[in-house]
Amino acid sequence: MQSKHPRTSLRLSLSLSLSLSLSLSLSLSLCVCEREREMEATAVSLARSVLDGVLSSAGTAIADEVARLLGVPQEVEFIRNELEMMQAFLKMASAHPEAAGRSDTVRTWVKQVRDLAYDVEDCLLDFALYAARTSSSRVGSWMPSAIAERHRIAARILYLKTSVEALNQRNQRYHLAVGTAAAAGVQEAQLPEHDDEPAFQASAGVIGRCNEKDAVIRLMLLSGINGAPRVVSVWGMGGMGKSSLLRLVYNDRDLLAGFDCGAWITVPHPLDSPEVFRQRLSKERGMTPEQKTIEEHLREKRYLVILDDLLSQEEWENIWQVFQFPNDKDSRVIVTTRREDVARHCAAAGHGPDGQELIYELKPLNDVEAKSLFCQKVYKNCDYLVPPDMENQANYILRKCRGLPLAISTIGGFLANRPKTSIEWRNLHEHLAAELESDLRNIPKVIVSSYDGLPYHLKSIFLYLSIFPENHEIRRTRLLRRWMAEGYIGKKRGMPVEDVAARFYNELISRSMIQGSKASRGVGDDRCQVHSMVREIILSKFTEENQLFLIEKHSNDIPQSKIRHLVVSRWKSRDEKLQNITLSFIRSLTIFGECPASLISPKLLLLRVLDLENTINLKNGDLKHIGELRHLRYLSLRGTDISKLPSSLQNLRYLETLDIQDTQVTQLPSGVAKLEKLCYLLAGTNFSKDLLRKMESEKDNGEHTLLPSLCCNPVECCKVLNLSVRAPEGIEKLQNLHMLGVVNVGNGNGVAGRLKKLTNLTNLRRLGVAGLTEKEGQDLCQSIGELKRLQRLEVRSDSVAFLAQTPPSIPRYLVSLRLCGNLSSLPKWISSLNDLAKVKLLGTQLKQEDIHHLQNLRNLTLLGLWEKSYIGDSLSFCAGTFLKLKFLDIDGLDKIKTVTIEKGAMPELKKLWVNTCPSLNDNDSGLYGVPDLLNLNELVLKKCGKKENLVKILQRQISDHKNRPKLLVGKSIILRAHPSTPKADQ
Repeated sequence: MQSKHPRTSLRLSLSLSLSLSLSLSLSLSLCVCEREREMEATAVSLARSVLDGVLSSAGTAIADEVARLLGVPQEVEFIRNELEMMQAFLKMASAHPEAAGRSDTVRTWVKQVRDLAYDVEDCLLDFALYAARTSSSRVGSWMPSAIAERHRIAARILYLKTSVEALNQRNQRYHLAVGTAAAAGVQEAQLPEHDDEPAFQASAGVIGRCNEKDAVIRLMLLSGINGAPRVVSVWGMGGMGKSSLLRLVYNDRDLLAGFDCGAWITVPHPLDSPEVFRQRLSKERGMTPEQKTIEEHLREKRYLVILDDLLSQEEWENIWQVFQFPNDKDSRVIVTTRREDVARHCAAAGHGPDGQELIYELKPLNDVEAKSLFCQKVYKNCDYLVPPDMENQANYILRKCRGLPLAISTIGGFLANRPKTSIEWRNLHEHLAAELESDLRNIPKVIVSSYDGLPYHLKSIFLYLSIFPENHEIRRTRLLRRWMAEGYIGKKRGMPVEDVAARFYNELISRSMIQGSKASRGVGDDRCQVHSMVREIILSKFTEENQLFLIEKHSNDIPQSKIRHLVVSRWKSRDEKLQNITLSFIRSLTIFGECPASLISPKLLLLRVLDLENTINLKNGDLKHIGELRHLRYLSLRGTDISKLPSSLQNLRYLETLDIQDTQVTQLPSGVAKLEKLCYLLAGTNFSKDLLRKMESEKDNGEHTLLPSLCCNPVECCKVLNLSVRAPEGIEKLQNLHMLGVVNVGNGNGVAGRLKKLTNLTNLRRLGVAGLTEKEGQDLCQSIGELKRLQRLEVRSDSVAFLAQTPPSIPRYLVSLRLCGNLSSLPKWISSLNDLAKVKLLGTQLKQEDIHHLQNLRNLTLLGLWEKSYIGDSLSFCAGTFLKLKFLDIDGLDKIKTVTIEKGAMPELKKLWVNTCPSLNDNDSGLYGVPDLLNLNELVLKKCGKKENLVKILQRQISDHKNRPKLLVGKSIILRAHPSTPKADQ
């Protein structure tokens, strides 16, 4: 395929892109009231970039030839002109949503516009594929099959012209224009724009819950019958703050001191078997399959288990089965739910004294509490005195919220960064009046308003999150690459697309529209979740647009004729809904759980995303049609049992992401080197704390099954592991690669020459290599020194000492460095990497003086010193060093006796983890300096043996700490000295 851009086709694609994208989001536009500028932008939300770049790879001459061969230039021009008129209509409808929204005929016509726009888009995608084939074979364009295809596309365009004419006639027939309504005086209610402050705040509901906390604790302390476990239910409508209240309870140090262990479980949905919950509880307790069962673990303990967001009695029955073992320690199970009947059903399983059901209904905040929460959100001060001229407006807004913490928090988020004027507040309450006046249960519309307040470029990608199940922890990179593959992310003033996507992700995090999950360790939000209440709203929006259809166990919905995104979970082999789905319109297919092989078929003509991550029972033969999915851009087989990829993979010329991490694939097809658009090639396993132990275990046992990595030659084997994923010759030709790893170069002839070819990968941002000899390591350093865009480097080998011996040719803009192997001394050149933010070390065998090379890095935020990375028996951090460090993770240093943090060191440290350090002194020298870590909010001391004195010292220190951080100690006891930031109510 040629690299030049076609003028004619590109003009057409850009014009149609704007017009079609405007059509796609009209249903959102008709149901919100925003400023005219905001409404116009919102109209571009759902698929504004779908056609950007569709024809960007076809040469101008080829594009002109294809247009001529199709023989329909006038029809295409007619469609383009009509879509421009549709665009004008959509702008008018967006500017006057009240007028358009009251007309069923207008809404119907808009839906038809949107569907027709998709049809045109589908036709252009077909055209793009045809143009690509034509550009590669001019002779082939005159073959009978090519002629037939050309006639098919031309016929579709003629049909579309007829459809546009009919649509226009219907518009005239039913007089659908909305301009007269505007002339009659219909004015748009305005919502304030919302720039930086989140509209939906995860910590809503903490203020004013002290009395409720005491009431729940009193229920918990009521004596039971013969010491049997008891169940306390807390119920209330969504947004009332149930989770926040239980966090206050769960973080109460005095209460927790009376229990041997605790666990907080957000109930996964659907929960259709006891085994699912048993696994979740075991994982929360930090248990491994080799250890005793969860029942044996809890039998002799007084436990406290919080079950957050229980939806049904059926879910409870599956959970309660797990607790059917003898326990007379007066244990507790606390449940939160939105349904009173579920609350009573749960409480009946564990009666209090005299058969009393232990149920607590969480009610709205009183006026004083509501006012405090409002001021906290708007002014960051719960005791702030609202100016007299705005007092009435504030009271009016609060009356409409009726004490619902989530509503108050949401509205406060709108107002936080807006001018504090009565006009702004009046505009807001006038808009909310109709939505909150009639019924408190309409409060989800407030969250809709927080969605409406998003900039247009965030709306489509936010709706896209509804694809993932409730309470699912979404990996950041997975989400970003899917956004890009769908065409939602466009370049911005030369900024790489992945950087734009990352910026959008961070915007959603900062606005609290998505929340960093507890799996996001360290300083970054590597995983996220969508609040269940918010997900319900965006799910309904995405479904109403015919964008999304879910096949779930309890779903009785009938699929629309044209859906764009299909999600399958809890698959049943005889599901009739699947037979009614037209696969040819689907853009993304995502499967959770068991994979129905029949879905991966040539009928998925327009599929861009095939996400099979962690699916069950996926077999090699299920991928036989992969090569026919010519528009595929994202293919993830991560965590599946796939062992061989089909040779037809080379046909996926648009493929951008190939993720085979944690699979059994040992060799890539030779045609992979033809995938010129490939940006992300992922293989091997993650750089984890137990990586070194896995490697050593594999070598000792003579088995090589746990750590697949990427090998540059089929005949070579790596020094670290024998089994590897072999990439074909020519991998260095993939000049669009941004991520390549882990590459195992091994030992063999010609390796140095291939290492030097890495300089061809000028766009490479992340590189992982393994199995290097000293000479190969030197060659590697010379090569990657020329990779000016490289930001993340990972090196795994028995010895990585060559890094200390090599002149400083490492790229100066590294932000992440991962080293696994004997290093002996840290290279001095590391001190010059001022952009370095994350350093993780395994097996490097460093000494105290090596720490000095890291201590003054001005942007270092995370430091992981893992197994055998440090060989001294004392570790010290001097005053005035590590000024930006937020997370220190010490793990597996079995010789270390003392960790000393001098006053003035690590002033911004938030998390301090010390794990598996059995030699640590059981006195104040074991972990010294905690009181001086003024920003600390989490301290972990686990698997370090019995350290009773040290634990008591740390408990006393954090109880006196101004931040009073969370303390996690040992294997079974969780202590929290002070409420941490609570999670939003589920």
